[in-house]
Amino acid sequence: MSARFDDESLVSCAGIVPVMRLAERIGLGELIDERVDLGIPVGANSDAKALSVVAGMVIGADSIDDLDVIRHGAMPRLFGRLRAPSTCGSWLRGFTHGHTRQLSSVAGEALVRLAAQVPLLPGAGQLAFIDIDAKIKETYGHDKDGNGIAYTGVRGLNHLMATLSSPVCAPVILTARLRGGNTDSRHGAVAMLREAIGLARRAGATGMIVVRADSAFFTGKIITALRKLGVYFSIVARKTDTMMAAIAEIAKDAWDQVAYRHPIPDPETGEWITHADIAEIVYTAFTNPTKHRGQSTTARLLVRRTPRFKKNDQGELFRVWNYHAVFTNTGFDLHTADEYHRGHAIIEQVFADLNDAALAHFPSGRFPANQAWLTLACLTHNLLRAAGCLTSVFHAKARTATLRRHLINIPARITRTARHITLRLPANWPWQHSYQGLFAATHT
Repeated sequence: MSARFDDESLVSCAGIVPVMRLAERIGLGELIDERVDLGIPVGANSDAKALSVVAGMVIGADSIDDLDVIRHGAMPRLFGRLRAPSTCGSWLRGFTHGHTRQLSSVAGEALVRLAAQVPLLPGAGQLAFIDIDAKIKETYGHDKDGNGIAYTGVRGLNHLMATLSSPVCAPVILTARLRGGNTDSRHGAVAMLREAIGLARRAGATGMIVVRADSAFFTGKIITALRKLGVYFSIVARKTDTMMAAIAEIAKDAWDQVAYRHPIPDPETGEWITHADIAEIVYTAFTNPTKHRGQSTTARLLVRRTPRFKKNDQGELFRVWNYHAVFTNTGFDLHTADEYHRGHAIIEQVFADLNDAALAHFPSGRFPANQAWLTLACLTHNLLRAAGCLTSVFHAKARTATLRRHLINIPARITRTARHITLRLPANWPWQHSYQGLFAATHT
């Protein structure tokens, strides 16, 4: 047996063809050419350079050097204007903050166009969820602009992200912003939510919108802004003495039991929790007239309690509980409101998808270059999600790693007859019908 890399008619990722055809259908290249202008020599042909980065990310590139994957074998026969990694790197380093905002507008408009052409957000016209959360991405060394020690004790960069989903669809990314590693999670949240809500409505979320978040975003400023924007909120409440006193007044017969579909471990003992008790009260938050002038809000406080297990063999004299409170103004019944809020964890799946691909790390030492990389990674995620929606019900919710394994990273031989290019793919590919469905949907 021997191995030779000498066949110029092969590609390793035939699935890039329908995905980039989808990008062409929404006019992504033209959008970039119209809106992104670096104003310097390396900014020439921004459309070709951005699409080269996106194509590399679709395949799975997680660094600038990895973008060279788009130039192997017969790829130049399938795509024109492919750019080298060094060219793309120079282009990214030419960005300033203003240019990253131009690129963000492209990503937002691309999402709107995808939603118009693909069944990307079924159910969002009736009920949509916007989830917001911050993520620390660890960096190494001191050379990256903006890196700092985060609240977790990790040195890195902080990015804030907002996603859009419905009860029946997987999330897409509305917007994302890179911040310094030691930035407070809430910094810039109001402006981002205002942008995200406007974009969600343009993308088809014309009905009820519920913003979900963890306790870092439980502030009078954020909740007041959401009320003025005409959306609902479901945010984990920070436990204060006043709140715990109100929870203690809940009658014993007011608690209702709920079973977890998937048991969760107790954070202290590791024992599996299969059931919890839930109840609700009316609660007024942000009543301090000095700190929260004009921000007093009365809404429902959903309280979930789970037993606190002993760490030793000593028996317990009476049951002790862990409490988890959610502040919300939605009108759902108690069990539905609790279930919908727990769905906020879906944003962690988006973070995991990005970590498995383009955001395995931030590739540049320059802060605006990393913001541009983040924006293109989000755009790529939405493209893959749209491709999955065109493929099958299963792939519409599958992880992006699964989409790459089933639909993108498929080897193919390129043949040409009478000016017609044919992709010769492996016989008996397990997901060949799914791929053919995606290919047909993007080429008709």
